[in-house]
Amino acid sequence: MSNILNIENLNKSFDGVSPVKDVSFAVGKLDIVLISGENGAGKTTLFNLITGLEKPTQGKITFNENNIADKSALQISRLGIIRLYQQPRLFKNLLVWENLVSAAHQNKGNSFVNLIFKHKAAKQEDENLKQKAIDLLTKFGLQDLSNQTAGELSYGQQKLISFCMIAMNGTQLALLDEPFAGLNPQTIERFSKMILQMNSEGITFLIIEHNTNKALEICNRHIEMKDGKIFNLKQQVA
Repeated sequence: MSNILNIENLNKSFDGVSPVKDVSFAVGKLDIVLISGENGAGKTTLFNLITGLEKPTQGKITFNENNIADKSALQISRLGIIRLYQQPRLFKNLLVWENLVSAAHQNKGNSFVNLIFKHKAAKQEDENLKQKAIDLLTKFGLQDLSNQTAGELSYGQQKLISFCMIAMNGTQLALLDEPFAGLNPQTIERFSKMILQMNSEGITFLIIEHNTNKALEICNRHIEMKDGKIFNLKQQVA
């Protein structure tokens, strides 16, 4: 299977401090890869480099055979790399289905709020995207939340909805930052099943997670980091 992401000799330095040091690995299409390590191991900086929030001091990042090391975060997201943060990032005053539609518009460089209030010519597109959002929520058993405002939802529900948003905008590679943090066992199980479902439908995952035992139940590869370096790379998880 071909690789979707290649990291080659990646380094990042800040005033003499190097949180990422000579990191190299590849991610195959449809892999689910766990990246673990103690705080300060370099995991977050690695995610920042892949998503364009920071630029590498040295090294190469290739996504679908395109060098993305010098691209902006917006350019990278439009290529199909989406990051999900530990804290849900939703429009709290919008309905749940509106939040999903906003993800599709943002990937095109549009403002969903502006489209609603200023551009009535986009009504048909919005209706199509609304149906797509409701269908997606239904598939994951979240349809009862579709007409609630995001601010009304529990923390766990917000995380599930924010995860659904990545399926609205052509995501090929999803970077999940502590997806299980703060969730009860039932919601973790639900989240895990959603990851597996989206993976079966074509999305590759890189996951930072301290709950390694649970993450390893769904991941097929495991990369351990320490002091900015990879010190254990398991190509296949039993």
